[in-house]
Amino acid sequence: MLATSYDPHTNDDVVVTSYDSSSGRVQISTSLNYYHWGNQESTATDYDGLDMRGEVILLSRNIVIDAEDIESWGGQIVTSDTQELYGTEMIDRFGTTIM
Repeated sequence: MLATSYDPHTNDDVVVTSYDSSSGRVQISTSLNYYHWGNQESTATDYDGLDMRGEVILLSRNIVIDAEDIESWGGQIVTSDTQELYGTEMIDRFGTTIM
């Protein structure tokens, strides 16, 4: 499970032991080391199509990312940076993408 905080290293590597497609409930092999949050419903309507929930990555088989090629741009991967106020100090948070 990917991090849902500003710390990109708070991810958990677990094995999904069961999945209920009607409820979306997932059972995993071990407990999580970090806190992960998410809504039951997509947040896409609140953020111009962006779903802000936590993500689960499937590592046990290949996946295909398929999208519409608009204006010959192909696809985009966006990794952003931000600043966060921590007490009275402004902290820079830098995004990372590993492929």
